[in-house]
Amino acid sequence: MPFSQVKQKLGELLNAYGTPRSRQQPELPFWHLRSDGLWEIPGAEELDKGKGGRRPLVTEMERAATGGFRADIDALLRADPQLLRRIARMLLDEHFPTSYHEDLITAVGLDLDEPLPKHTARDPAFRQQVLNAYGYRCAVCGLDPLIDGMRAVLEASHLQWHSHGGPSTIENGICLCPLHHKGLDLGVIGISDDRRVLVSSRLHGGEAIEASFGRYHQQSLIGPFHGYPSVHLDFVKWHTQQVFRNPPRR
Repeated sequence: MPFSQVKQKLGELLNAYGTPRSRQQPELPFWHLRSDGLWEIPGAEELDKGKGGRRPLVTEMERAATGGFRADIDALLRADPQLLRRIARMLLDEHFPTSYHEDLITAVGLDLDEPLPKHTARDPAFRQQVLNAYGYRCAVCGLDPLIDGMRAVLEASHLQWHSHGGPSTIENGICLCPLHHKGLDLGVIGISDDRRVLVSSRLHGGEAIEASFGRYHQQSLIGPFHGYPSVHLDFVKWHTQQVFRNPPRR
């Protein structure tokens, strides 16, 4: 695939799901994927690398760089679609929070059929412990739905992602509704050192956005209750550095 054809789409994916940066550089993964031995750029050594010599100029990559799997890897993946699906699921489980999975699958055009077993062990008691600690209420908006007398909808979110070494403990968990869980994982919601809700200044929209997100900026987290511990500042710091789309609103 020519870099010129995938640059825009790759940049959009990095903006949406990558580590927040002032400027994404889609040429970096396209070029450096060669280091894993599975991806190749034919004629890479002939591309103009400019004065620094570390990698080709972006304009040169747009002009002449094409990349793809090695022929044997490509043939293996085409011959065994289930292998491709298992690898995709493994990458999702190991590198992204679960709230990203379906959106990413759709964004890159994959068809994974039925979900495959997770590769990463998750503590089944985590959700129950976190929801109980927060009194079965979203820590941002206070949503506490009952359906036929049963608690539903609410989710336990890892502040430091489980896929990035975050433990399944109450100190790393927040009870959230699906909307604010997605907002936390996308980095449009953050947590301050004094455990207040932060809304990124990079989030824009009309009245619905203000009603769903903006109104909660600088509000204290709702919970935890009953003497349960609050989110630990080590996990707050990780989320602020790795996920939150700084700067927060004023």
